[in-house]
Amino acid sequence: MEFCLIGQFKKKLLQFGIGFLLLAFIFALQKNAFPYLDQFITRSNSFIYDQILHLTVGNKSLPPRVVIIDIDDYSTQAEGRWPWPRDKFVTLLSNLKKAGVVVIAFDIVLSEAEINYAQGLEKKLQSINNQTLSQELMPLLLKAAPLIDNDQAFAKTLSENEVVLGFLFHDNPDIKKGALPSPLLFNNSQSVNTLTLNFLHFTGYNGILNLFLKAAGHAGFVSNVPDLDGSVRHGLLLAVYNNQLYSSLALSSVMRYLLADNVELMTRRIQGKEELYGINVGGLFIPTNSKGQLLIPFWGGPATIPTYSATDILHNKVSSQELSGSIALLGSTMVLLGDLHQAPLSQSFPGVEMNANIITGILEKQITSQFDWHTNTGIILILLSGIVFTLLFPYLGPVLLPILFLFFITIILIASYLFFHFKNIFVAPGLLLALISLQALANFTYSFIQERRQKNRIKQLFSQYIPPSYMKEITDHPEQVNLGGESREMTVFFADIRGFTTLSESLEATELKRLLNSFFTPLTNIIFDHQGTIDKYVGDMVMAFWGAPLVDEKHCHNALAAALAIRGKLPEINQQLNQLNLPSVKIGMGLSTGIMNVGDMGSKFRLSYTVIGETVNLASRLQDLTKYYRVDILVSEASRHHQDDILWMPVDKVIVKGSHKAVTIYEPQGYYAEVPQEKKDEIRDYEAGLQAYYKQNWQAAKTQFETLHSSYPGRYLYSLYLARINAFISHPPSSDWDGTFRHVSK
Repeated sequence: MEFCLIGQFKKKLLQFGIGFLLLAFIFALQKNAFPYLDQFITRSNSFIYDQILHLTVGNKSLPPRVVIIDIDDYSTQAEGRWPWPRDKFVTLLSNLKKAGVVVIAFDIVLSEAEINYAQGLEKKLQSINNQTLSQELMPLLLKAAPLIDNDQAFAKTLSENEVVLGFLFHDNPDIKKGALPSPLLFNNSQSVNTLTLNFLHFTGYNGILNLFLKAAGHAGFVSNVPDLDGSVRHGLLLAVYNNQLYSSLALSSVMRYLLADNVELMTRRIQGKEELYGINVGGLFIPTNSKGQLLIPFWGGPATIPTYSATDILHNKVSSQELSGSIALLGSTMVLLGDLHQAPLSQSFPGVEMNANIITGILEKQITSQFDWHTNTGIILILLSGIVFTLLFPYLGPVLLPILFLFFITIILIASYLFFHFKNIFVAPGLLLALISLQALANFTYSFIQERRQKNRIKQLFSQYIPPSYMKEITDHPEQVNLGGESREMTVFFADIRGFTTLSESLEATELKRLLNSFFTPLTNIIFDHQGTIDKYVGDMVMAFWGAPLVDEKHCHNALAAALAIRGKLPEINQQLNQLNLPSVKIGMGLSTGIMNVGDMGSKFRLSYTVIGETVNLASRLQDLTKYYRVDILVSEASRHHQDDILWMPVDKVIVKGSHKAVTIYEPQGYYAEVPQEKKDEIRDYEAGLQAYYKQNWQAAKTQFETLHSSYPGRYLYSLYLARINAFISHPPSSDWDGTFRHVSK
């Protein structure tokens, strides 16, 4: 027993070695050694996060501490087009203050002065050579200018309210407009080196009019940084410009609400490097990643946060009870102002509402923490998982391995969901999923190679048997057999047992031999009865051809008749197998007609009368594709055109692996006269749907295939086309698409 276990362990050493190499690869991936793969994992994590967010959003009640004052289409229709005169902002701020709003945050950038029309007219008069007119109007304009200076009035109102203004960071160093607020202050005389921490650095900005900045005294940036797929999931709280650290509008608003003038950056050493993991504001901890970002705590889709039109505030149409004690964010949801962003819950999510969600999440302590795989805990989890997968997978068979693979994938995803839902922690599963997928793929590949080797050994065993028909033709008509080789039109046939590997592992050697003999004997008889030549048996596969050694003008007709007869014989074969206490089998057959080379080929040690060529390769690929399309027989276009008394079902237009030529493949339903009318009607409806598919009339095709799928749910082909149609609706094909599907595997 001990010797057996040691022997099994030695046989698995190569798989163990591959497993540990893949584990090392994952650790290299963790250190961004492969940027493109790292991006793929990041996108995968983003997709999973979006799905979890969709499942959990809306489960929490929304506290009324944050409101949005929306400069929407309704407001611009009532008050005039944007930008508005600054006197409207004066009224807006005054009304919000009266309503009891604690902090007012501007999610708009006020970087330019408003035109003072009295001053403008004064300058115009100075350029006009009309002394009388200037003497009469100039004193009036000089007197009126201060009275209609909206910027001064707005600045005065700013100084009388708790206001946080917005500015914009960007990466255009040529644009530096307006003024920036003072950098962020830290408590306890904390020293922060912005070059050593992993903050985002910007090179340009759209600042604030200095008059307004001095009056308000507080500001924050409103810049959004989308993820790789263009979606905004993270809110940036801190950013660096000119080696100085600045706070976002959301963070600055929270600071004003909590009456905090400074913050404390929470850092830790990870793998010898100082990294940020949170911010402390007035005793309130905000979890972040190393870049100073947090996952935006979406409370729902757009318009979830209480929102009021700016015009209603201007005209006192909103009660103080709805606004009192709140933080009010002034922004716009209008498309023309361009503050709509792709987000997990919407393709057009207002930027002002993103900030409102962030502020609400911070104040309610509902910010989702992000598990860091670079920590010791993360490294240990990856290491333990990799060791378990490396030692376990090599011992799993082809049936159990995919089951456990899917089981582990499901467990990882469920765990990620549970941590998010109950602990408010997002454990990005991308690295673990990559690890288990690579481990499973490596073991699948190894098993496949072993299976091919097994089939080759069976091939060597069976190829020593010369086909009886070949020997008979040589004996009876040697002059008609060209052993030297020639090219002629023929039909070639391939068939094999589905799931042969699983069957072979479940049977003893003697049982396997009985099964193969019981299977091949009736198949061989049918092929011989229809004037076919057995080329070879390779494991569970039989290859035959028609049209050689003797010329057969009806080679295609006889081959198709043999295939249909084999399909009809299969129930009887399975019944005989069951009587022998052997499992039933399923079969896949592929036929192709065309020019091929036929003759005695091999070496001086062994020759075999066989066929080669593209037509042979195509037939082999068609037999393999029966598993993909879940049919018993697939026939090439050339074979189909030789036989008109059969009801044909066009399956697909494909380019098989190893070829560059598109062919239409068919499934024979039976002889036309013997097929029931219901099947004929089904094929007619299917061909109508297929025509709509090729014409890219997706909706018509989808309707037709949905009807067929509903009527014939067991027909996999209808599900396959529905999946393709849905994919093309989301991502239309290129303009040169002709309906061809390229198979990259057998």
